[in-house]
Amino acid sequence: MNGKNKNSGPPLTCDGCREGLQEYLDGTLDKPESLRFFLHLRECSGCREEHDRLLGLFQMLDSLPDHEVPADFDAAVLASVPYAAYQAMEPLRRERVPVFLEEAFLPRFVRARTVRLVGVGVASISAALALRGDGSAVLPVLVVAGLVPEILVRLQGLGRRALESMGRAES
Repeated sequence: MNGKNKNSGPPLTCDGCREGLQEYLDGTLDKPESLRFFLHLRECSGCREEHDRLLGLFQMLDSLPDHEVPADFDAAVLASVPYAAYQAMEPLRRERVPVFLEEAFLPRFVRARTVRLVGVGVASISAALALRGDGSAVLPVLVVAGLVPEILVRLQGLGRRALESMGRAES
């Protein structure tokens, strides 16, 4: 055997072995990947020492007795946090806005005032021509396409305002 199994891919490097050693020890790798680790550990004394060190650590941790968490643990932790630090962490506690409601979610050109105004203008002219009967079947498409940027921006703003008002109502 040339050290390369056709089912397991190329031989594992030391960096790759050290990165995936936790998963190997946990037994969460599939068989071909696990075989790559086994073959590398068999040949590489440095990685084998790292493996043995981690395995010993995990066995020691597994042998420790279980401890019941005290009932007042949460209160004790919160009491130990200075109020200034608690206030500084407020942005982390604040509920985040869904990503599709973030202003930057829409491309800049869609949000551009000029694009929105031109779109509404095209939609208005196309609607007027369609109502007069002077146009083709393309006019309804132009109406919709012209309104899309404005509708997207307005729906996004409406969603943000709805979330803000729900947040105020819950407080």
